[in-house]
Amino acid sequence: MTEPASDSETHIAAERDAAVREAFEVIAAEIGKLRGLDLGDHPPAVVFRPLRRKDPS
Repeated sequence: MTEPASDSETHIAAERDAAVREAFEVIAAEIGKLRGLDLGDHPPAVVFRPLRRKDPS
């Protein structure tokens, strides 16, 4: 049995890549709005900073 082709960086199946990227565009836009809020001296409770997984070498 052969595994479906996937993006080497994200490990997302090639046929799902466009749908995942489209969905993330919406999420990224919302994160952008949240980052634009003036919170004054009150930092947010959660800081979202996605990190890339390191390749197991």
